[in-house]
Amino acid sequence: MTNFATTLIMPFLVRIVIAAAMLTSGWVNCFSQVEIRSSIAQGLQAMEIEVNTPAVEDVADSTLEESDEAVTPTSINATTRGVHRIAWLLDNRWPDLGGWGIFIAWAAAVSQLVAGVLLLVGLFTRLAALTICVATGTAIYLVSGGMHGMFTMNPFEWPHDSHQFIQLFAGLGLFTLSLGLLLGGGGVFSLDARHKKTEPAKKNNGTKNRSE
Repeated sequence: MTNFATTLIMPFLVRIVIAAAMLTSGWVNCFSQVEIRSSIAQGLQAMEIEVNTPAVEDVADSTLEESDEAVTPTSINATTRGVHRIAWLLDNRWPDLGGWGIFIAWAAAVSQLVAGVLLLVGLFTRLAALTICVATGTAIYLVSGGMHGMFTMNPFEWPHDSHQFIQLFAGLGLFTLSLGLLLGGGGVFSLDARHKKTEPAKKNNGTKNRSE
């Protein structure tokens, strides 16, 4: 039972979970608009990256029937393409990257989508897992380490901010699961495993043909 679970069920479930996380995250980063804080909006504008800020009149009209409170500029949320948040993080940590920051951000976002698809079907599982290990490890370093400074804090203070705490361990969880796939492969229910089964059959057929 243990062997069945560890060699068949667990690799499959791990692939599905990571694929779901990568596909949704990659789709948002590549194609969707996300809300950002004013500090990020200012940083992106300094980088000459497009930021969408709705006019106060538009926000007031859309919320007039929902609330009697006045709309102030601080209540307006700017939006930008999801990948631009990655570019801002990179520029905030390594400002000398310049235009390379945008390129790396897009490479990371597209890699999320591609790795998610590969893990879903179990094709090139170890390569996809390595890509996700690099992406999640970098995200942990930039966000939890750089922005939040959690690695210089007492670990017993981490749960005081539930958002930062969950964000850190979600990243660590994805990194650990991806590392498991990198070391152990995609399991029996994967195209990689099917390819391994067909190779010996082809070699045996080739040997028989030569002997005949």
